[in-house]
Amino acid sequence: RQAIMAYNTMQAKIQQFIAERTLMLASISHDLRAPLTRIRLRCEFIEDIDQQRKLIRDTDEMQSMINSALGFFRDETLREQATSFDLSELLQTVIDDYSDQGIDVVFSGPAHLVYFGRPVGIKRMTANLLENAVKYARHPRIELINGQTSVCIEVSDEGPGIADSELENVFVPFFRLEPSRNRDSGGVGLGLSSARAMARQHGGELLLRNRMGGGLIAQVELPHGAINRTGSAEGA
Repeated sequence: RQAIMAYNTMQAKIQQFIAERTLMLASISHDLRAPLTRIRLRCEFIEDIDQQRKLIRDTDEMQSMINSALGFFRDETLREQATSFDLSELLQTVIDDYSDQGIDVVFSGPAHLVYFGRPVGIKRMTANLLENAVKYARHPRIELINGQTSVCIEVSDEGPGIADSELENVFVPFFRLEPSRNRDSGGVGLGLSSARAMARQHGGELLLRNRMGGGLIAQVELPHGAINRTGSAEGA
């Protein structure tokens, strides 16, 4: 009994530490906005057009990073209430969003699959993974597999893949494989971090592996019953 109480106390302290750290980082990101805005305005008065263009580009990139960081730290989907929903239909809505843009995404899996979790968070997680497949590769595909103890969502493509040595590094916030590519596409390196955070909120995991023949597979494992009816992960 004492061991259980000690464990619960430790868990509570860890959660409090994480919450305080997240609040601090969000506050810092917010406070950076004002001086960055002033710098951006002063750039308009630089006479050297080439230097002005470069400085404006850099400040806009920094602004994008700050905005993304604030969204990441304040992500409301991490506090979303869990509910039962049709996971197959939810994935289809993600695919439909791309179909409206003329981008074909292949889906394979059961027509219906009821899952208990955070639908908005899972949709955003899947959209982040699919966005990478669409931006940097071709022939994007989503596969849904229903196992005995978990469901698996696989987002794959037929692109260049990622060097094996970088498969974990890409989950580090703001990490970039190719800075110029991310700058041109508008990414700041938080999509995969956010996606993994959501998978872990469900007691699951997100892993990347290279596909034989070329391409990348993002595999999300979501255990059945990992989130209890109060909306928190079992064992948390």
